[in-house]
Amino acid sequence: MSQEIESRIRAALRRVAPSEDFSQQLLARVIADQPARPKPRRILSASARPLAWWLTASLAACLILAVGVQQHLEQQRLQQSGLEARREVVEALRMTSQKLNLAYEAVKNQATSLTDEKSGV
Repeated sequence: MSQEIESRIRAALRRVAPSEDFSQQLLARVIADQPARPKPRRILSASARPLAWWLTASLAACLILAVGVQQHLEQQRLQQSGLEARREVVEALRMTSQKLNLAYEAVKNQATSLTDEKSGV
């Protein structure tokens, strides 16, 4: 019995060559059944537009805030470097003043010793 069923199935499923106009009929049917191209859908629906607007606005605000913070940090860095340079200049002037005072005292002492020698003391 199973032999008979198998032979029937093989007979039903045997290869059959398509008719000559099969491919032409198939292509004609496929072309006729093609749906018209759908209209391009909008990316955002009407309910998502406010959300997209808020998202865009918040991204722009974050960008502006980031640029502002970066500018502020750069300004602080410049101010710190200016204060450091000022401190170094003041220190250099203080040291120069001390050295000039020492030189002045040395010259003054030599001048007074020379005038004492000339006066005969």
